[in-house]
Amino acid sequence: MIRIALLLVLLGFYYNGKAAADTTKNSLNILFVGNSLTYTNDLPALVAEIGQQDGKKIITHSLSLPDFSLEDHWNRGDAETEIEKGIYDMVILQQGPSALPESQVLLLDYAGRFAKACKEHHSGVALYMVWPFKSRLFDLANVISSYSNAAAKTGALLCPAGRAWKYAWESDPSLSLYSPDNFHPGMDGSVLAALTIYAVIAKKKEYKFLQWENCSWKDRIDEKMLNLLKTAALKAIQ
Repeated sequence: MIRIALLLVLLGFYYNGKAAADTTKNSLNILFVGNSLTYTNDLPALVAEIGQQDGKKIITHSLSLPDFSLEDHWNRGDAETEIEKGIYDMVILQQGPSALPESQVLLLDYAGRFAKACKEHHSGVALYMVWPFKSRLFDLANVISSYSNAAAKTGALLCPAGRAWKYAWESDPSLSLYSPDNFHPGMDGSVLAALTIYAVIAKKKEYKFLQWENCSWKDRIDEKMLNLLKTAALKAIQ
């Protein structure tokens, strides 16, 4: 029985003959692959700042280009080359809303290709779910479904920021979350996305460690707003 138990532990720690990434350690190296929904408000830096308050050192590298899909990144080749260095604990992938049927197919296809590359080079992989244009909010359910399906079928973690936006609006319909262009996130939208991402990759069930007075963006989001965002992020990952 002891040997069987040990075997099960080893199988849980390894996949495809490679060691699984340990995202609970105190230092993480994370690669973000996405577009302007990642680099607006410097989302990687927000995730790192949240980690810092949690006593975790997060080093980020971002390959985020305007209007890029995962297919564009794959064809360009630099993201795969970066993954092949084998230095990342986690690779976080982001595409556009991907609500349309053809976009859902592409998200699944290229998320799968990147997930395979990550597993071959000792990296965990996650999908950062976004949201639709404000004029297409009726598509939010399809965005959530698209990213959820792609994560489930590729074995990726799901960072459901789009779902967190939904819960935040349910708590306070007056929230914008958008920037003036009604697609890119405002600071509140980016912080909510960062809270969701960090909770998933660091396996957090509460945000008591995150103190508003210590946040670099406290002049743009008040403490009441931060508490609402925390609640929405944690609800989204349940």
